Amino acid sequence: MSKFKFKSVFTSNSFLFFLFLLHFFLRLPSFFEPHHYADEDIYLTLGMALRRGLSFYRDIHDNKPPALYFLASVARSVPVFRIILFLWNSVSVYFFYLISKKLFKSPFLYKFSAVLFTILSTIPLLEGQISNGEIFMIMPAIVAIYLVLSKSKKFFLIGLLFSLSFLFKVPIAFDFLALMLYFTFFQANSFKSLLSKLFSKKVIFILLFFTIPIIISILYYCLIGAGSAYVKAALMQNVGYLSSWEGYHLPFYKSGLIQRFFFLSVILGLLFAYRNRLNKKFLFFYIYFTTALFGSLLSGRPYPHYLIQLLPAFVILFALLLSSKSKLVDRLIIIFLFFVTTISLFKYKFWYYPSLSYYKNFLKYSLRLQNKEDYWNYWGSYVAYNYQTGQYIHQHTNKKDKIFVWGTEPSIYLISKRLPLGKYTVAYHIKDFHASTSTINKIKARLPKYIIYIKGQHPSFPQLDSFVNTYYSFQQVFGNNLIFELR
Repeated sequence: MSKFKFKSVFTSNSFLFFLFLLHFFLRLPSFFEPHHYADEDIYLTLGMALRRGLSFYRDIHDNKPPALYFLASVARSVPVFRIILFLWNSVSVYFFYLISKKLFKSPFLYKFSAVLFTILSTIPLLEGQISNGEIFMIMPAIVAIYLVLSKSKKFFLIGLLFSLSFLFKVPIAFDFLALMLYFTFFQANSFKSLLSKLFSKKVIFILLFFTIPIIISILYYCLIGAGSAYVKAALMQNVGYLSSWEGYHLPFYKSGLIQRFFFLSVILGLLFAYRNRLNKKFLFFYIYFTTALFGSLLSGRPYPHYLIQLLPAFVILFALLLSSKSKLVDRLIIIFLFFVTTISLFKYKFWYYPSLSYYKNFLKYSLRLQNKEDYWNYWGSYVAYNYQTGQYIHQHTNKKDKIFVWGTEPSIYLISKRLPLGKYTVAYHIKDFHASTSTINKIKARLPKYIIYIKGQHPSFPQLDSFVNTYYSFQQVFGNNLIFELR
């Protein structure tokens, strides 16, 4: 009898075993990648700063909430960060599988959904192997959605999970908006019932526990003198940053953000009008897809990892489209939503990254058919030059020395194990936040031992050029990395 039970359990979990095995092997190459991705290196640089006593937003800057940087401070290195990501996304994969199983009776559809989500959230196509905020923020949201579909009464936990997502990256607020709309406007048949939904225990508890951790984080940064910087840079995402890609000073009606908000409202209105004709089981995912699309297009920037926010809803709706039991109106709505998404991808010229060549490169390296330098060159010759630069600086400085990199190669800080002088780790932050004057003043006051110029990666900075020419001498060059040493 015990043997039969063991066999039964093994059989029932064999697909999950396959799913986690697939996830592991797809992520395995990412554990061996060098420093090559600027955003990830920024997170790790902030993590290094935290370990050395600096505070986010006050002493060192990036424009995201703090959860990602705290995780980076634990990781300390790219391989460990990627292992944490593997474990984190394994939770996403598991709960997405449970969601799919609840939604689809067909074993083919829920297994297909789980496999598709696992692949798309992991391969380089959407930068799934990189430790970006989007891949971390969707996990708590997926768990929260599973609790909603399970009709859980733990409303406080649903709110806390979405709050945790928000503290990784702000655009998850639009997924949370989908949930609130689903519980209120889309469930109400009259103004009276709408009021009843708005002031229900469920909505109040979810909103309350979503808000409390965010307020606590604001109070904490206010207490350490970084409240204004935190709210402006991390929570509000800084208006200048959001608009800089599409251009400043556009007329109100030409603002891409306003145009996208208009289309969001129109699509939500369409879904509201047809809510009684759509499949009730999937109504939330129509709303979720629409708001997640807006969130992924929030900045109008073409970075593929932004689309990870859209991934859970996309996979569910794609599987529903394949279902033989889906109604015509559902198919038409899904096709319409996918059409809008496709137009958006072309309009904003979203990038994508090759996956097959990525795995081929790792396979050749793991089989010793190429050396480390050739393996690194897959991402560009700059990778090796950054390592040479960082190692040179590490050998010629002590732990207390500060350096300044004028460009977008924060990996130099990590490889050299030296902190940046000033709040900013990359040149585009100094430009986007109009911090040239404050930066040059800090350089003049602190006199970093080394200043590194990255040719072709930085905007004009005449004040810095003049200062370097006067007080620094050219010392070494590694590729495009020019090292100047204090005289």
